[in-house]
Amino acid sequence: MKATAHIGTVRRVASTRMPTRWGTATAAAQQLSVKPPAALQSCKRLMRSSTRELLERAVKLENQEFSERVRSAEAKEAFTAFIEKRKPNFEGISESKARAA
Repeated sequence: MKATAHIGTVRRVASTRMPTRWGTATAAAQQLSVKPPAALQSCKRLMRSSTRELLERAVKLENQEFSERVRSAEAKEAFTAFIEKRKPNFEGISESKARAA
């Protein structure tokens, strides 16, 4: 937790004891309740959309990479070795061969 506090992603850590944790949550809710509601809703929507966009981009990139890797010479060797119940041998499989497969 100290590391995340240091980089600014965490401002404070609530106690694990229920009464103290409840009090911390209530205090935070009270602080938020005096803020402009529309501004808070906008902020929350922007944070969610940013996270959603990053996740969608990551999934798209992962799918592209997987599509390339699953057709590679490395994948062919891995699948063949699995079917033949042996350890795969990736020696001699270069990146150019892996991309060409």
